[in-house]
Amino acid sequence: MGSRAYSLVAIFALATISVTMAHASSQTQISLVSLGNTEIDLAWNEEDRLVQTWTEFSNFNPNDGSFIVKITQSDTGKVVSDSTIQVITQSQSSAIDFNSSVWYGVNAEDICQNEEFDAKTSSLTECDPLTGQYEMQITTNDGSVVESTFSTIVDTRV
Repeated sequence: MGSRAYSLVAIFALATISVTMAHASSQTQISLVSLGNTEIDLAWNEEDRLVQTWTEFSNFNPNDGSFIVKITQSDTGKVVSDSTIQVITQSQSSAIDFNSSVWYGVNAEDICQNEEFDAKTSSLTECDPLTGQYEMQITTNDGSVVESTFSTIVDTRV
């Protein structure tokens, strides 16, 4: 699980552009916009295999402390990454608005179908990748607000 968590969490960038006070009585809102390519080719260099979104949170309550990012292969329902992201802010008493980039680095360990594949000892060419559509879902920690964006993984190496 360690390297899988790093594929999402280590790349996660909390780029706070604007933090403003919001109305505490309103429900949290999440808006996602895909950045860059929405079709990721496994033939590309590893640093080019990123699913990226621009995420806007409105009325997020810092007392909740976190939100959840989950990557799922749409056809099979296989969850390839599931991480909790802590929100660090000076404001702990009322809801805030903020913007953030969320990145997921596609790696063989997450998407290989062959169970015996080990990214530490095998090359990507030995991986039988699960290609197709993937959903990045971002939710509040209580699951009351859910927003998704989609990307496709293809393999032109063959």
